[in-house]
Amino acid sequence: MKYCSEEKELGEPMESNRRSMKKSALVFSIISISILLASSAQAAWVPIGDYVTVSSIPSSGLEVGDKIFSDFDVSPIATGGAYAPGADSLLVRGGQNDETDDYGLQFRLAWVVGSEQIINTNIDFKVSIASGYDPWFMDGAVLFLMTAGATGTGSVSATEIIYDSSFMGNPLAALDVSREFEDGGSDLLNQSQLVLSGEPVIMKEIWVETGIIISGGTEGTAQLSEVFMLYSQIPEPATILMLGLGSLALLRRRKR
Repeated sequence: MKYCSEEKELGEPMESNRRSMKKSALVFSIISISILLASSAQAAWVPIGDYVTVSSIPSSGLEVGDKIFSDFDVSPIATGGAYAPGADSLLVRGGQNDETDDYGLQFRLAWVVGSEQIINTNIDFKVSIASGYDPWFMDGAVLFLMTAGATGTGSVSATEIIYDSSFMGNPLAALDVSREFEDGGSDLLNQSQLVLSGEPVIMKEIWVETGIIISGGTEGTAQLSEVFMLYSQIPEPATILMLGLGSLALLRRRKR
């Protein structure tokens, strides 16, 4: 009996060690997955189609997944000798965030200004749910600026206001990001739900007004490479797939 008691006493620490090792392995796995997800976030954007100039988009619009982008209007202003990018030189293409399934646009800018120079451009357009995607609605937006930089008195800023109609519409969301010297980081992101009178709403059509400004100020520089604008849908494609599979399973059960 004494031998059994000693074996039991020896076994308890061993079992405790096993549990500790399992916990450590679990924590390590969670940390590894988190690092993997964080590192893959930069590669989440999947381009759809090639870059085209905004002026070359047909009146029917640019179809990207379940969305159509149309009615583009580009209004550029530049001072101090900076180049003003109009619709005939502003490049855009569609794409999707493969982590959220949201579709949107990627604008290639490559804007650079020096002291006493400013580029101030408005990019307006309409977003609609494409024909054949009747279950989908839009419920939010994401504004993402990649490689925004500034030195000295330079600055980069962008605003996006979303309305429920083109003329005197009700605002549904307001997004803004900005960058100044030594702010830290070069990628700027803001996101918002669509809200009307304090309540979340879902929309088949929205009108977007975007303003992008880069300024060198009195003694500085500023640059901006790309702007991403995405619009989330509800229900998500994955949700619809799950609902479809669930309905199929119920039908099979009934047949049995």
